[in-house]
Amino acid sequence: YQRTAVSGYLGKGLPVGQFSDSRDGYGNHADGAIDWAVEIEHFAGRTASIGFSIANTEYSDKDDPALKTQVSTYSGFVRIVVPTATAIRPYLRFGMGGVQLEFLDPESREDSDYEFSLQGGGGLLWLPVRWLGFNAQALYYHGDTDDSVVFTTPEEIVVVGFDTEYWAFSAGVSLFFP
Repeated sequence: YQRTAVSGYLGKGLPVGQFSDSRDGYGNHADGAIDWAVEIEHFAGRTASIGFSIANTEYSDKDDPALKTQVSTYSGFVRIVVPTATAIRPYLRFGMGGVQLEFLDPESREDSDYEFSLQGGGGLLWLPVRWLGFNAQALYYHGDTDDSVVFTTPEEIVVVGFDTEYWAFSAGVSLFFP
């Protein structure tokens, strides 16, 4: 039962908390951003795996679609699969790692420093054959980006000013190797 899986996910991101707040100094990000992730994980048995994920989502500003925020997350995770008598298995997943924001407008781009991030959620894994799996999952991401430095000048230090929080609802395909 020790197997390695490589997975790809595609879905939608839903900003919450300060990340979606329209007040000045907050995120003001619109719903429905495209979210993608690529992962590799190793199943140590039937019910547990440990892995690494690279996820990326690009949000548009609610008021000015030319302004965008790209969220890049790099994290390790643990997946706990609930054994069932069927080919469909529910799972819980928890991870932590780093997150970076990149602010884009038609004339410039600015990257923030990497900050600590957490993720958690669950989903369903359908294994129609031993080497192929289909996933549907909902993951909550929280990035501690409030004080993350975007750039500094002799006169000022510019920080993100809000924590990055969003839900990612996605579907994926996993290839399992013996």
